[in-house]
Amino acid sequence: MPHSDGDVHLSTVIMTHPARADRARTLAEQLGELSPVLVVDTGPTGRGNLGNAVRAWAAVGADATHHLVLQDDVIPCDGFAEQLHRAVRARPDDAVSLFCEWGSRTAGLVRAAAWQGWSWARAVDVYTPSQGLVLPRQAALDFAASVTDPTGADDLALSAHLRATGRRTVVTVPNLVEHDDHLSLTGNGFQGLRHAVCPAADAAPVDFDTAVAGEGLTWVPWASWMRVHAEWFYCGDQGELTWLGEFADTRLPDGLRKADLSELFYTDLAAADPALPAAVSELTLFEYWTTYFALGLTMPDGTRAEPGPLAATAFATAFAGLFRRYLPMPTVAALQAPAGQFAAAAFRRGADADLDRPHAGWHAG
Repeated sequence: MPHSDGDVHLSTVIMTHPARADRARTLAEQLGELSPVLVVDTGPTGRGNLGNAVRAWAAVGADATHHLVLQDDVIPCDGFAEQLHRAVRARPDDAVSLFCEWGSRTAGLVRAAAWQGWSWARAVDVYTPSQGLVLPRQAALDFAASVTDPTGADDLALSAHLRATGRRTVVTVPNLVEHDDHLSLTGNGFQGLRHAVCPAADAAPVDFDTAVAGEGLTWVPWASWMRVHAEWFYCGDQGELTWLGEFADTRLPDGLRKADLSELFYTDLAAADPALPAAVSELTLFEYWTTYFALGLTMPDGTRAEPGPLAATAFATAFAGLFRRYLPMPTVAALQAPAGQFAAAAFRRGADADLDRPHAGWHAG
């Protein structure tokens, strides 16, 4: 039975696997007021989770206006149901993702949103963050009906379908679910820990009536946790998204290329915690710093003078998002706060740079 709150009537499904059904039942008990239904993967192993996702998205409640699919390894925030309905009411026509992993391309836009005090960021990765995702009723049914080969990953199939049908995907800031990262059943263990970029700290009501970070952006800067250097990635509405980007200098403007930025970088590095360059080489830290400088450049109207209340939380996950595969997690944890401040300093410098905004090279005309 759908759970109603105003104009939003929400049906809820938890995707799970027989090996994790106990966890799914525990999650369902926690979310009793949403009356979640378990959809258990009974397909052959090694074929991905798309087949089960199709069943989950097809299981829309009879009177539901929207459908929520949760994976069984999420941790809902305090006051989850209320926050969820508030978010969906604010963006009833969008695909609403409740989670974004701290090392994704989208995570940068979540950090930009947090700085601005906004509660939304565009999803700009090749995949759709699907640990917790809400679709309007017809969009959910259309996706389920569109899948002709139920093998592979649901997040890639969702992204392809939503882009093809012109439906925007946005991420809540803060994230309303955390990822209880355990052994991946879909082959993603090599990626390292994938936690929320900006987890909700309490049940304080979120104002979802805000702008969306990344609106109109066609190129987004990102440092891949695989390659660890600053790149630009296409994120426009037309054309395909790619796994490989363009090196930072290809889209940095004259006077703001990497050779021009070394003095600013070393000024910020001198002010940073000395434990940071002791753990990571200056060359690699420059890639990290350049990524957030470039992110600041993309802000179409500059930024607010003082960062929003969630900015410190969001920027504190930047270091873990990039280096979770290369450093011991105790080292990563110890450096999260100072490394977040270092990234925030770069972001502010980029946002304050003398540049025509919005820049034609990164924004739709």
